[in-house]
Amino acid sequence: MSACVSASVLFTGTLLILPVYAAPTAEAEPVETSSVEVTMGSVEDPSQAAAVQAGTTDPVVGVPGNAPTLTVAEPRTREFSLVGVTWDHDPAVTDTLVKVRVRSAEGTWGQWAEVAVEDADQDADADSGAERRGGSAPLWTGPSVGVEAELVTRSGRQPRDVVLDLVDPGQSDADESLTDAGAVGTAHAAMAMPEVFSRAQWGADEGIRSWDPEYARTIKAATLHHTADTNNYSAEQVPAMLRAIYRYHSVSRGWGDIGYNVIVDKYGRLWEGRYGGLNSTVIGAHAGGFNTGTFGVSMLGNYDTQRVYPSMTSSIAAIIAWKFSLYGVNPYATTTLTSGGGGTSKYPAGTQVTVPTIFGHRDVGKTACPGQYGYAQLGQVREQALAATGAAALVNGLFADVLGRTPAPGELGAWTKAVAESGDRWVAVRGTSGSVEYRQRFVAEAYETILARNPEPGAVAFWVNEMAAGRMTPDRLRSHFMLAQEFYLKGGGTDEGFVDLLYRRTFNRTASSGEQALWAGTARTAGRAEVVRGIWDSYEGALNRVDRSYLRWLSRAASPGERDYWSRTVITAGDESMREAALVSPEYVTRSQTRFP
Repeated sequence: MSACVSASVLFTGTLLILPVYAAPTAEAEPVETSSVEVTMGSVEDPSQAAAVQAGTTDPVVGVPGNAPTLTVAEPRTREFSLVGVTWDHDPAVTDTLVKVRVRSAEGTWGQWAEVAVEDADQDADADSGAERRGGSAPLWTGPSVGVEAELVTRSGRQPRDVVLDLVDPGQSDADESLTDAGAVGTAHAAMAMPEVFSRAQWGADEGIRSWDPEYARTIKAATLHHTADTNNYSAEQVPAMLRAIYRYHSVSRGWGDIGYNVIVDKYGRLWEGRYGGLNSTVIGAHAGGFNTGTFGVSMLGNYDTQRVYPSMTSSIAAIIAWKFSLYGVNPYATTTLTSGGGGTSKYPAGTQVTVPTIFGHRDVGKTACPGQYGYAQLGQVREQALAATGAAALVNGLFADVLGRTPAPGELGAWTKAVAESGDRWVAVRGTSGSVEYRQRFVAEAYETILARNPEPGAVAFWVNEMAAGRMTPDRLRSHFMLAQEFYLKGGGTDEGFVDLLYRRTFNRTASSGEQALWAGTARTAGRAEVVRGIWDSYEGALNRVDRSYLRWLSRAASPGERDYWSRTVITAGDESMREAALVSPEYVTRSQTRFP
């Protein structure tokens, strides 16, 4: 297909990306999975094992008590750990849900759980080598030996050929001994890939994978999902959960492979999903109509009911930042995607949709995914990803703008690592702008801009020590120099000349005759300090410093709203607050990435 490129070599700009993959550890081996299918038929024609009753046993919001409900009960089954319900593929089946309860190996029946239609989806034209089926999201139950299921449709068409799938993920001794991640990135990556456990490590049986990878031309965005099942799982259970989802997606749903490119568990561990290379442009099955050119990351669990763990957010940002570094994607930008259509897409095929480069599944699909708490984390993910992807560029920009030089290799590496690992740009901003080196430069600039000369020997060290001792701040140094007798004499040794020089240094204009007379009189009656305070701390003075700062740090003029806000802010909080806000802004990082690609 023309939209795909060879899997062997991918070119993005000048970066050559070769798929690199680590050999599995000695303990890792494919784990055989299996499933039991229980035929349920349909509401119109239930199977012998199924029945139709009025309403669900456990009430469902929006479902009348007499709604026809397809049911099945299997109190004794082979052991399974995941439940899913599938049906004939039909885009018109959109509002069907399943109620499930299971019996534990100890013989105890659990509570009813509600499972919605799975919102992840294969693209309509994808060739998985298997029959595509609609279905519910997979529900991890843990080891169980009995099940009751009820299917009801609130609106839309009733599903046909309904099948209950009971998935056994198999067992592996490696599940409880995973310590070191085995997947690796590219040799020429722009940044190091975070640790990711490979398919081999979670025991993927490649024998059930019927899908041959397809590749997009490039990666343009990342999509955040959640699996929408349980949050009640242990670290040791995660590999089995992935194997169960893999079998359900591959075999039961007919996708030929697991849908997501990467899965992150509640412990913050990353797991390789879709086959084809983590560093590649492999097309997944995670956002119907928008799988091409997007990187699907799914949180293991339900984040509509559970807040996202901080470790998950950091790991999501880290893997997206690494992926974006390969393809030159800005985490804070927008991009235009073309919908491929399909049952779960919000947009008809061919519709061009502009979305953030990191977006939630609900932005393009008819779904609540990634849940209210997952969706609320998108801003934090963008922030942390931007800090990581733009770390080297940010450090280069700060050294150039704040310190006036190029960082040494050791400095660049250390500061880049500090920003990337913390996900916090303030680390580098305050590290450079609060350094002795910057203050030395600041003092020298103050002498040049206010007194129009170089400092005498020892003057820079003196003022830096005064700042360190708290007796002087960078915000007050320039206005302090305006009180010097030297400054007064540079104005001609008269109050009128002093006022005019103050205007030129502060406002970049000359004083009018009225202004000159007013402030000269103030100098004679209240002293020159009162004049400096009145002019330097005025709204116009602050406005002028805002304009200079925007041109210096962001290479553009401030908007009217920005000028007004920051002028008022620097009067009360000082110039440093504006400088730090500019340097830590996404705009500054983006500008740095342009300057230091």
